[in-house]
Amino acid sequence: MYEKNRYSSDITYALGLYKILGRALGIWPLQCQDILSIFNITFVVTTQLWMSISLTKQLIMKGNCGAVTELVDVISLIACGFVTVVKVIVPRVYHTEMNVIVNSAINDWKTVNNKRYRLIMLKYAYIGRVVFIVQMIGAYAAGFPLIISKLPFIMVLWSNDRNDSASMHTVPIGPSCWVSSDISMFHYIFYYIFQSIQLLVVCTAYIGADTYFFGIAMHVCGQFALLSHSLDNIYSNGDIVIQKHELSLFIKRHKHLLLLANNFEETYNLIILSQVAIDTLLICISGIVLLMTMHTRDLVVIVGLIIRIYLVYVQLFIYCYVGEQLRTQADRMGSTIYNCSWYNMPPKISKNIVFMIMRTNYSFNLTAGKMYSMNIENYKNIVKTMASFFSVLRLMFIENE
Repeated sequence: MYEKNRYSSDITYALGLYKILGRALGIWPLQCQDILSIFNITFVVTTQLWMSISLTKQLIMKGNCGAVTELVDVISLIACGFVTVVKVIVPRVYHTEMNVIVNSAINDWKTVNNKRYRLIMLKYAYIGRVVFIVQMIGAYAAGFPLIISKLPFIMVLWSNDRNDSASMHTVPIGPSCWVSSDISMFHYIFYYIFQSIQLLVVCTAYIGADTYFFGIAMHVCGQFALLSHSLDNIYSNGDIVIQKHELSLFIKRHKHLLLLANNFEETYNLIILSQVAIDTLLICISGIVLLMTMHTRDLVVIVGLIIRIYLVYVQLFIYCYVGEQLRTQADRMGSTIYNCSWYNMPPKISKNIVFMIMRTNYSFNLTAGKMYSMNIENYKNIVKTMASFFSVLRLMFIENE
C-alpha cells in the first residue's frame, strides 16, 4: 500500500500539472476522445480564431488610433492567437505519438525501484514544475493587468478628465476608439467579458502549451540520464548469460527513448517553426517601436517593450534548451558506452558494443520544421542576428534625426 501511494504521489508530482492543463486545453493524450476534451479544444480554437480574425479586421478597417503600445499589443495577440491554434491542434493530430510518451512516463514512475534513480527523476520533474509555475505566473501577470486596468471605473480614476465619456468604452484588447461611442451598456459589458475570456485563454494556451512540452520533455531527458547510469550495472555480474540479457534490455530501452525523442520531433517541429517565425516578427516589431520611442524617454512604454522582447526570447530559449538537452543526452550515450569496461567482457558481448556506438553516431535534433536545429548554439545565433539588425537600424534612426 505504501509503494502504491508513493507511485501515485510521484506521478501526480511529475505529471499532475500537465494533466490539468492538457485536459483544460483538450490535448491530454490519454483522454483526447472524451466529450469534454473535444469541447475544450473546440472552445480554445474558436475563441482564438475569433480573436485573431476580428482584431485583424478592425486593424484593417479602423487602423491604429491609440497609443503605440496598443498597436503592438494588437499585432502580438493576432499572431499569438493563430499560433495558439497550431499549438493545440497539432498535438491533437499527433495524439498517438504523445500517448506513447505520456504512457511511458507513467510506467517509468510505476517501475522505478532504485532510490538513486528516483531522485534523478524527481530532479528533472522539479525543473519542469518550476518552469511551469514561473511561466504560467508570468503569463497571467501579463494578462490580468490588461483586463483590470481597462475597467471603466479604473480608467476614470486614472483619467485627468473625469467627464471623459470615451474612458467608459475601453476594452482589454485594442484602443478604445475601436469601440463605438453609441454602444449599449449591455453589449459593451458582453464585449468586455468576451475579450477578457479570449485574453485568459490565449495566456493559458499560448504559454501553457510550451510548459506542457517542456515538462514532459524533461522527463525524457531524465530517462536518458538514467540509462547512462544503468550501463555500469550490466557488468557487475560475471555471468555471461545475465550480461547478455541486461545488454539486450539496455538496447531495447535505448531504442525506446530514441522513439520518444523522435515522437517529440514529429509532433512539435511544425509548432516550433511557427513559434520561431512569430517570435522573430514580434521581436522585430517591438524592437522597431522601441527604437522609435527611445527619444521620447517614456519609461513606461520603453520598459513595456523591453519586457515583451525579453519574454519572447525566454520562449525561444525554452525550445532551444529542450533541443539541446535531448541532443546532448542522446549523444552522450555513445561516450558512455565507449567508456564502459568493454575490454573485460567476453568477445561475444564486446562485439555488440561496436554496433551500439554506431547507432549513437546518428545524433538527434529537435528542429523547426525540419529545417533549423533548436539548440543553444543556434539560439545564440538568433540573438546575435537580431542584435546586429537593431544595431544597424538604430544607426539609421540616428542619421535621419
